[in-house]
Amino acid sequence: MARQCIGLDIGSSSVKLVQIKKSRRGTSLQNFGIEPLPPEAIVEGTIVDQEAVSNAILGLKKRISLKGKDIAMAVSGNSVIIRRLHIPAMEGAALAEQMEWEVRQNIPFARDEVIVDWEVLVERTPDEQMEVCLVAAKKEIVEQYVSVVSAAGFNPAVVDTDAFAMQNAVETSVGFSPNETVAVINIGSQFSTIAIIHNGNPVFHRNLSAGGNTYTEAIRHRLAVSREGAEAYKVGSGAPGAAEVVPQEVHRVLAQISEQVSAEFQRTIDFFVNDAVDANLTKVYLTGGSALVPQLPRAIQDRSRVPVEILDPFASVTVDARRFDVDYLRANAPVAAVAFGLALRAPGDHR
Repeated sequence: MARQCIGLDIGSSSVKLVQIKKSRRGTSLQNFGIEPLPPEAIVEGTIVDQEAVSNAILGLKKRISLKGKDIAMAVSGNSVIIRRLHIPAMEGAALAEQMEWEVRQNIPFARDEVIVDWEVLVERTPDEQMEVCLVAAKKEIVEQYVSVVSAAGFNPAVVDTDAFAMQNAVETSVGFSPNETVAVINIGSQFSTIAIIHNGNPVFHRNLSAGGNTYTEAIRHRLAVSREGAEAYKVGSGAPGAAEVVPQEVHRVLAQISEQVSAEFQRTIDFFVNDAVDANLTKVYLTGGSALVPQLPRAIQDRSRVPVEILDPFASVTVDARRFDVDYLRANAPVAAVAFGLALRAPGDHR
């Protein structure tokens, strides 16, 4: 069995790392850690301060005594384009030539500015078509992420997308039923990613500007508190010296923003459902730090009228309570979903 990569999710506000081990007895957790990043070190998926990001990875590596070199990482944001294509069934050189044509038709960047990969999802449909997933990422962004990981002393063995990592995390944690359509929403600090999966295959992907910072900024301005205080209120820990009326005001702010955010998510889901054939959404999974805002799952469920579940990627993973703080792990499980999905990868595999 090929050795697993270390899953490294380089997000806008923190670096998350998951290392697992697969064996015939199941999957066990080997390492887990989160390291905060300075504000504005990463902006809209672009690494602005490469030294700060590399130092954060190094700090995390030392703090958890990490062993291993091979890293699976993800790129995200508007620099990543994912398209599900229906083209005439073909193979070999003809398919490669057709996909180059599809890149030029579907990717809004110059061909020499992007790194491209594609995977056949359905080789032949009844109407002699095939379904292919096309992925393109801006070369400049990929090189930034490769550079910071290499500077921290690691080997960037796999470059994935957050959408596929989310899908892998859900598939391993809870699985997909035949012909089931589910949405996975990863709520990052600066933006959110929606991935829709049908019958175990990716069918839709979109990045949205709504993220955890939407909550933080609303609390900060409404209550005139520091960013740190607003973050504390957002996750429910409160702030020292706060007046008795403040928690109720925070609750109202969180409810109002959750309504706004859920409305944006629902517009995107409706766009997919209205454009798809036989699309019957059965569940929404939430990941990311702001998935823990209690008003948000309720707001999404009320609008979508389907069950909403906060994903725990460690639910089926063996965790040694002597090595890990289980309460801390469970509390941060949604934050770790992308890193967990990346940790399922092995050098040289193909998603």
